[in-house]
Amino acid sequence: MRLAYIYDCSTQSSYYVKDGVSYDFIENKPYVHQHAISPNLHVTGWNFPFLWGDGCFLNLEEWVDRVDLPDDDFDIILYSNERLGLDDDNYPKYSVERLRERYPNAKIVAYLKEVELSVHNREVRSKNRIDFLKSCDGVVAHGVTTMKNLQDYVDMKELIGKEIHFVSHPVNINLYYDAFYSTKKQESIFAYLPNPIHRRGETYNFANYIGKKYNVPIVYKKLDINQKFDYLSLKEFVELWSPSSFIFNLDPSPTHPGQQAIQAANVGTINIGGLNESHDLLFPETATCDKNILEEKFVEYLKDFDKRIKVIEYAWEKLNENYSFKVIKKQLTNLYEEIK
Repeated sequence: MRLAYIYDCSTQSSYYVKDGVSYDFIENKPYVHQHAISPNLHVTGWNFPFLWGDGCFLNLEEWVDRVDLPDDDFDIILYSNERLGLDDDNYPKYSVERLRERYPNAKIVAYLKEVELSVHNREVRSKNRIDFLKSCDGVVAHGVTTMKNLQDYVDMKELIGKEIHFVSHPVNINLYYDAFYSTKKQESIFAYLPNPIHRRGETYNFANYIGKKYNVPIVYKKLDINQKFDYLSLKEFVELWSPSSFIFNLDPSPTHPGQQAIQAANVGTINIGGLNESHDLLFPETATCDKNILEEKFVEYLKDFDKRIKVIEYAWEKLNENYSFKVIKKQLTNLYEEIK
């Protein structure tokens, strides 16, 4: 199946995939961006173009003033239009109709990357988003378990009069495992502090408390005042946290997939805390922000290595059942066959 993954705008440049390697459209050189480890190992939704080995990602902002979009014959297009493309002045240039003219054989599916739009120009963008979703052949969002039942999606379904389908984020499990898994884990805690401050919850304080009480080293991504948050490459960041036996991540948001816990399961690191969807799916015993429960479970894992192995094996099994390329290819094939 020929697949295109499209954003209205992005910090990533457009790229195409050939023989499992991403290349930029301008110089046709192997391409790495901030959500990629290497040209053949990307993470999260950036893996969609890799599923059949020959897809592409288009940052539509790079193409709006050009005469033609790339010459191709796609079967399915996953189009996330959530920012610039929903502003009144830009809407025609980012419309589904423009994509239909260029790719008449493709089924164009709106991809809901975010549950809620950003606050900038939200009123206008929310109205245009409904029109955009109605104009697509289908609508799809990330969802494996709990996110399928979000009230936001129930309400949206009523507004657009269409079913919302769900797919998982694809993970190149074997390649990621080969790159970062090690049996030589450090008996340490990595305190995961994402860029949005409201998603850090009580991670920092709780990690410090547990580390001091049980004499377990704490590892952080160091961040100085006025320093760019993404000063580390993704490869450097994974190399920083993946040696730790535990990762503390008390993210209180139930409306996020939980990419960090997914990656933790891929390398045999145990996620402690948080309410993201993957936390409940992969690490159900610690999918909470209740610090009493988390401390009790941490101590159990710390003292009982056999129990720790069972947690790691369970997470690995669920990772393969829900996020593998094979699973997501089947989900998208079924979606393609279902939508008219």
